[in-house]
Amino acid sequence: MKSRINSVVRTVCFSILLFLSGAAAFAQSTTDFQQDLSLARSGDTAAQLRVGLAYNRGLVIYGSYAEALRWFQVAAAAGSADAEAWVGSMYLLGHGVAPDFDRAYAIESNLAAQNVPTAELFLGLMYMSGRGVTKDSVRAANLFRQSQNGGDARAIDLLGVLYQRGDGVQQDNTIAEYFYQRAAALGDEWAEVHLGDLYRKGLLGKRDYGTAFRNYEAAAQLKNLVAEQRLGLMYEKGYGVSKDYHEALKWYTMSAQRSYSVAQLSLATMYERGRGVQKDTVTAYAWTVLAQRNNDPAATPRLEKLRSMLTDDQMNQARALADTLTASQR
Repeated sequence: MKSRINSVVRTVCFSILLFLSGAAAFAQSTTDFQQDLSLARSGDTAAQLRVGLAYNRGLVIYGSYAEALRWFQVAAAAGSADAEAWVGSMYLLGHGVAPDFDRAYAIESNLAAQNVPTAELFLGLMYMSGRGVTKDSVRAANLFRQSQNGGDARAIDLLGVLYQRGDGVQQDNTIAEYFYQRAAALGDEWAEVHLGDLYRKGLLGKRDYGTAFRNYEAAAQLKNLVAEQRLGLMYEKGYGVSKDYHEALKWYTMSAQRSYSVAQLSLATMYERGRGVQKDTVTAYAWTVLAQRNNDPAATPRLEKLRSMLTDDQMNQARALADTLTASQR
């Protein structure tokens, strides 16, 4: 159980790094992006950072870590401390550049010493997860407190995560809810997901599916891939909304196409059982392969089960489809 919790926390940390939690400003439409790109090319540092964020997240344009890193470096050279912190995160994750934990730590620790909230956030994530440093949840909590004092909604949300888990602080779901609500009020998408999970699972008492659904919906509007999967679950099970397999399929597909393995397994189940779509074991197998490629341990036993249901020709079709789906992942 403990290893599963640790895995969840690591997923939380690096999902936030990967998908830009919170109210970070970046282009929300192709038109906005083109305007920012024009400003960035003319030397606007804030626009350069926004362009880097847009490339990093890949929502309104095709994602490119190399381009994201380039724009972060340009903005950092022009004096943007936030952009420099994002450069550090790229070295931490190996996005657009070979992983270099020492360089990531040097960048984030130097900026954190200057009270740069984004760097305090990333350094806290390093200590929370033990990536590139010795895991130290107490220090992570302190860094998140410093970052939230600078107004970083993501740090406020992560304080909630620590309180929910009892990691570096006394476990308290009520305090976790308080931090999640504060972060959500500032526009943090992950806080909405975490609130939804609290209410859906009944961690504060009675389950509240209606409120959970609204939290997930708010996060999905910000294109949060976990919230998309959660909405699929709510529609599939009829939690807080009328059961609707077609809606469930739609939301699972949106999340699965963005490489979220939980959604890929959920989508595979929909195809396996013919929920909201014609029963299709070949496609079910293909999506399960993707989940396995995304290192989901639940995928392997499910592949074995599905394999027994397929002919050799169908297996060849499933493998080819999996390769096609993998190539189209965002």
